[in-house]
Amino acid sequence: MIARLAVLAAVLAFAVVAGCASVGPYRAAISSADVNERILGVRAAGQAGDRRAVPLLVDRLEDEDEAVRLFAIIALEKITGERFGYDYGKDSRGRAESVVRWRTYVKSGMHLDSTRSVADEPGLAESVENASAERMQPGV
Repeated sequence: MIARLAVLAAVLAFAVVAGCASVGPYRAAISSADVNERILGVRAAGQAGDRRAVPLLVDRLEDEDEAVRLFAIIALEKITGERFGYDYGKDSRGRAESVVRWRTYVKSGMHLDSTRSVADEPGLAESVENASAERMQPGV
């Protein structure tokens, strides 16, 4: 735990020096090559409720590390209230349908608006389901 805090402190210090502190210094860590930095970045985005980090978090749903995927879905659910059936423990094929749903959601821009929910938007819910069904068809 202390090592992870030290890594986060280093990431934050670097972000301030690099001048990106105003846009969420943890965002760079979300895509880090180091698994511990990715976890810290993902957790920080979730704790901050950073809606602009949602596309980066969706990318982490396909991370090779199971812990990163777990923290990514926890952060996404905290920020958006959505899960889209995602299960971090499934293999990549088992996660694919949910990831397509997440990418459709991000493409809609809905993740930026905290006042809207997929449940309140029947057209978007249908679009998310249709994109998922199209993606899962053989040859598509």
